[in-house]
Amino acid sequence: MAAVRLRRPSHTYPPRPPSRPAGSPRHSHHRPGGGGSVFLGVQEHVDTGTKTRRRSRAPHRSYRIRTARTDELDDVLGLIDQAARWLEAEKDTTQWIRPWPSADDRRKRVYESLLNRETWLLFDGERPIGSVTIKLIGHEELWTASERETEAVYLHRLVIHRDYAGDGLGAELIDWAGRRGASLQQNAELVRIDVWTDNTELHAYYRRQGFQDVAIRTTSDNTPSGALFEKPLPTAPPSVPPRITEHTPGA
Repeated sequence: MAAVRLRRPSHTYPPRPPSRPAGSPRHSHHRPGGGGSVFLGVQEHVDTGTKTRRRSRAPHRSYRIRTARTDELDDVLGLIDQAARWLEAEKDTTQWIRPWPSADDRRKRVYESLLNRETWLLFDGERPIGSVTIKLIGHEELWTASERETEAVYLHRLVIHRDYAGDGLGAELIDWAGRRGASLQQNAELVRIDVWTDNTELHAYYRRQGFQDVAIRTTSDNTPSGALFEKPLPTAPPSVPPRITEHTPGA
């Protein structure tokens, strides 16, 4: 696999500013942990284009997505924290309840993904409602050398705001991210994700989206996201018009 050079921060990541609830409306001039993903909902149907199950979708809605800026760090973290509060209240999992391995380490890790332009924010108007991080190289302690010989797109921290759960937007974001990553990794065959090990309900969700179990593994730093899944990248066009449109600022 050809090496991909990532930008590394030449300065310390920013301190935490006063918190603002993620997903709250903002003025246009305002700036908006381990792995895992959260967008569990209800009402699914089978997508004939990808042969996977999708939730019923809200009609006549469109959303724009773009790379997240470094000054939008708290938007990304806020979406994760909002999902964590829901998980703690509603689900039998420890996912995201405590930042891993610490709040500062998580903040630094997410900030580096913003510097590297790997993290994307999904918007409904000016409101950030989802996020996903796309990488082209798998974690060497999670994915074996043999597995990493197959070109793949790796998704991390995929989250949809709870206000938008249940209409298939999470599944659509998975497919969008897979296609976007494949545009950067021309020989990519698979989309892969590492999921919080004890979130078995989310494991079942990914299986319904066409993912297959690979393994459950541990790492030297005891990552809590050791459940690995993969599926072939989508090749057929979506069976319904996509709602997610990539937005290039200034275009």
